[in-house]
Amino acid sequence: FGGGGRGGFLDGRVQLTVFHTWTFRNEIGIRPGVPVLDLLNGSAVGSQGGAPRHQIEARLGGARRGFGGSIGVNWQSGTSVLVDPSGLSQSPDDLFFSPRTVANLRLFLDLGQRPDVVTKIPFLRGSRISLRVDNLFNDRINVKNRLGAEPIGFQRDQLDPLGRTVTLSLRKLFF
Repeated sequence: FGGGGRGGFLDGRVQLTVFHTWTFRNEIGIRPGVPVLDLLNGSAVGSQGGAPRHQIEARLGGARRGFGGSIGVNWQSGTSVLVDPSGLSQSPDDLFFSPRTVANLRLFLDLGQRPDVVTKIPFLRGSRISLRVDNLFNDRINVKNRLGAEPIGFQRDQLDPLGRTVTLSLRKLFF
């Protein structure tokens, strides 16, 4: 964002990025003679389910006169882990992992870029106050089996024990 150079009406910056990852194939061959693991269609190698077919990442950030912040949003489509990944049969033990959206917020105040503050309190030169909120809306993956029950070992607090985290920090550079 700009407006006439230094000291202009809109003296600052804004950045927007958006990425969409669309995975067409994600397979693992362990060794010859063993079926290939298709991570997009029912196979998995961890406790977070298979690989998501779609992932979207968006970031919006900006800063102006020492104030700034950003919000980042990551979304992934749901996945599944199937007892029979070939799809020929269904099992009550098939697992379905919900889509997930995680928003992360960052805000900062760079006191070194605020002459009014540094003039009054010179010690704050080179200081920055930051607020960080990870998983702003406390979204977590929900896992259900084919019967609609949440299997033991796949409770959301076990898969993501932290959930939302808030961090407030003060950084000071000494000259």
